[in-house]
Amino acid sequence: MTQLRLGRPVWLGRDTRTPRQTYQSLKAHQDVDVAIVGGGITGSAVALTFANAGVRVALVEAALVGRGSTAASTALLLQELDMGLTELGRRYGAAKAQRIWELSAFAARDFVKTVRRVGIACELTEQDSIYYTIGPDRVARRVRTPM
Repeated sequence: MTQLRLGRPVWLGRDTRTPRQTYQSLKAHQDVDVAIVGGGITGSAVALTFANAGVRVALVEAALVGRGSTAASTALLLQELDMGLTELGRRYGAAKAQRIWELSAFAARDFVKTVRRVGIACELTEQDSIYYTIGPDRVARRVRTPM
């Protein structure tokens, strides 16, 4: 298997000991409402959301939770979308574009709250960001949105 990363991922904190499996292996039939395959950041977040809603959920991971491509990520959480507000407005209309932007901001804030609430030790810090462009012709098309 190709090595996705070198070094210690920030998601796993500063503990340098060899990671150990700390969850039970699947040994028998499980009666659940939802089965999530993959214990990366997305699978884990979805499983937590279902469990908090009272849904019986099983998370199935072949290796160690939080490893693989999750551990290879930059661990950078941004509220910004891949599209600017102007482009979203052209595609979906102004009201829907603004709602998409607001939901993106809400999702980022909610993720931060969840990380803190469940006590994930990942040196989470909030920082202001700056938007930059490679050409001045792109600046006029960007619209600043108040948070």
